[in-house]
Amino acid sequence: MNCTLKQPPETQTFLLEFALKTENLRVPLSGSIEITRRCNLSCVHCYLGDTRQDLRLTKQEMDTRTWKRIIDEVVDQGCLFLLFTGGEPMIRKDFVEIYRHARKAGMIVTVFSNGTRISDDIIKVFREYPPYRVEISIYGATPGTYQTITQRSGEFEKCIQAIHRLQKNNIPFELKTILMIQNRHEVFLMQRMADDLGVRFRFDPAIFPCLNGDKRPLGFRVHPSEAVEMELASEKNRKSWLNFADRMKGVTLSENLYECSAGLNNFHIDPWGVLQPCLLVTDIGYDLRNGSFRHGWQTAIPKIWEKKTPKDFKCRNCEKRAYCGFCPAFFRLETGSEAQVSPYLCEMTQHMHRALAGTRNQGGYDDKKENRYTPEAIRKTAGPYH
Repeated sequence: MNCTLKQPPETQTFLLEFALKTENLRVPLSGSIEITRRCNLSCVHCYLGDTRQDLRLTKQEMDTRTWKRIIDEVVDQGCLFLLFTGGEPMIRKDFVEIYRHARKAGMIVTVFSNGTRISDDIIKVFREYPPYRVEISIYGATPGTYQTITQRSGEFEKCIQAIHRLQKNNIPFELKTILMIQNRHEVFLMQRMADDLGVRFRFDPAIFPCLNGDKRPLGFRVHPSEAVEMELASEKNRKSWLNFADRMKGVTLSENLYECSAGLNNFHIDPWGVLQPCLLVTDIGYDLRNGSFRHGWQTAIPKIWEKKTPKDFKCRNCEKRAYCGFCPAFFRLETGSEAQVSPYLCEMTQHMHRALAGTRNQGGYDDKKENRYTPEAIRKTAGPYH
């Protein structure tokens, strides 16, 4: 008897087709849940600002039972990928119970953490119900830099211990950091730390204002040219950017202001049960304490599509869009308008475009100056990271 099952498609083709189909059907395939905004650190650049220590807001956080009910509802609507974030999610005493509930429901779970609260109990549940990965934010390669940013002493050692605990127990994890003036001299030491551990590392220069409008974190940004120079120090990153730019060529923009998957495949839920298209789109929301996820997803979240680009929108016909981290919600936090581009992001895009044009034309990185962040230069200047 001949099997009638067709040959399965290649993985990349399958994933692309799967993503397109779920987007067309508007399945909430991926979401993030911010189970708390509390944190044991007080990082100078954090977009959460004073909400991290606001006891009034802490008392209003959803309880264990409500979170578990909401997780069941998002699963029923087709959600497969779930991100636990905060604040520091492990600061909640019921983190293990909520996490286990999501994993037992069959969800593929990623956890964002600063690592300092990874206890033996958490390692135990991670071994029993492994996460897809744990992403550990590190803010420096030395205790001094780490403390300068987090404004807490003794936490660097806890973070390093947690990293080794994850590795010892074969829990999948990655390292990441925010690039800022306080730690730019140690970013490649952090890279070397990750290399020694055999895990992925990335950094992000996109510091944005606090959600309450406080713009003080913007003072910690490195210059856009330096951010690009550091990003393109890696040959892998250069190739990745070039490939991305090639894929984006000829892509036509719709009239919708938001071109991402927020509200199509993705959602965010804050600690008080407000369902949003994403973390930064705060003017669209639905109270899940008084209604179902299904109803909020179908009625409130589609309002993001009502946002259209104005005819004079600067970014509409920009030839450098393929090199840009375009995000209207980011723009609004910085400039007060979703349709007014971030000057910092725009300048970074200009540098990225020029640098990659040099790469294409000359077969190597060229931004009219020597790159200080080549592997050779790093080896010459890098000291110990612990």
